[in-house]
Amino acid sequence: MAVKMAQHKGKAPRLGLALGGGGARGFAHIGVILGLLEEGLAPGLLAGTSMGAIVAALYAVGQDLKRLSELLSMLDLNRLFGVTNSYRRALERAFLQSLFGGLRGHYPGEEDMKLLSRFREFLWLLCKGKRFEELEVELYVVATDLKGGKEVVLHRGAVHEAVLASAALPGVIPPVPMGRMLLTDGGVVNNLPVDIAAERGCDVVLGVLLRTETGFEPRTPADVLLRSFSVASRRLLEMKIERARSLLGEGLVIIRPEVSGIGALEFHKVREALEAGREAVKPCIKVLKDLLRG
Repeated sequence: MAVKMAQHKGKAPRLGLALGGGGARGFAHIGVILGLLEEGLAPGLLAGTSMGAIVAALYAVGQDLKRLSELLSMLDLNRLFGVTNSYRRALERAFLQSLFGGLRGHYPGEEDMKLLSRFREFLWLLCKGKRFEELEVELYVVATDLKGGKEVVLHRGAVHEAVLASAALPGVIPPVPMGRMLLTDGGVVNNLPVDIAAERGCDVVLGVLLRTETGFEPRTPADVLLRSFSVASRRLLEMKIERARSLLGEGLVIIRPEVSGIGALEFHKVREALEAGREAVKPCIKVLKDLLRG
């Protein structure tokens, strides 16, 4: 398929970066960005979902990603936020809380709101309290509106609030009210926002997909929920990729870091995920440079 270049006359081709969700696996995104920067490939636009939104925001606000990753690797993030390192166990716990809490009519409960508050403060610090309007790099954050049942692309206002909504992992972080919307994890509707980057004028888009296919046999209600979500989201993902491919042709490049050994809540594996990202981006550096040269 021929490359469809959308660049404006007289302007250099622009590289977009679409970072998918995946919890702790998303630290691989930092490795990808560091690998790109070392080769002189600086993204001009970033679109992110869930953990991908967090990393995209860190880059967009000007954080030193290398130093930050070293700091995060020394923190016990699971203890900091009071969550287990197993998403399956987190969902099982949520089922029980839903059963008993639902009978009492309390959701989100006091502990849920404390967690949301801690996460909000943490993201405010990481995002330097910045607003989208202050950023030198374009940033788009994907969330899901539970009331409207649709995808929401956030690109105005406080960066940390948008990222908070995008990364509100179901069963762990309660949904985030925003105006008339009730927002949760963007991965529900668009786990790899390559279409957003393509539709907003990027000539070349690198998508970083963190999906891990397990094919396990469901043994618990949490297993059934996880597997059902995976099956439903796969077709949505294919549609988003097809949309971006129709706009960019070979200008769409997708990599898949090897993160199958990292659980969604295993935040102690920062270094392992980061190296996976670095390794994944190496083979496509020449391809990206050739595409950007036109």
